[in-house]
Amino acid sequence: MPGLSLFFPRDRLDSPAVPIEVPPVLLIALLLALLGTQTAYLLAPRAPHYLVRLGLSVLAVMLGEALGRLGVAAHLAIGELHPVTDLVFLVVLQWAGTRWSRQQAV
Repeated sequence: MPGLSLFFPRDRLDSPAVPIEVPPVLLIALLLALLGTQTAYLLAPRAPHYLVRLGLSVLAVMLGEALGRLGVAAHLAIGELHPVTDLVFLVVLQWAGTRWSRQQAV
């Protein structure tokens, strides 16, 4: 294609794409954090900001996975993911974040 060669060198167009391998458990954990954030935002939209909720959800999934790796509720794991501990931390941290933000507003 002659039009693309102006923007991309010829050797870049002919080089094969290098796929990046992402572990499936990472994608599922990310999906869990995003769904938890969205659900918490729908249930209490006025408290705290969406990015704060997203940070709390990522922290909750990381803490849940860390405890799952240590053996807390390890028998409830689905593959490498520990959704029960993740969801418990997600609910607790989102609830605490909502309570804290409402106390700050008063």
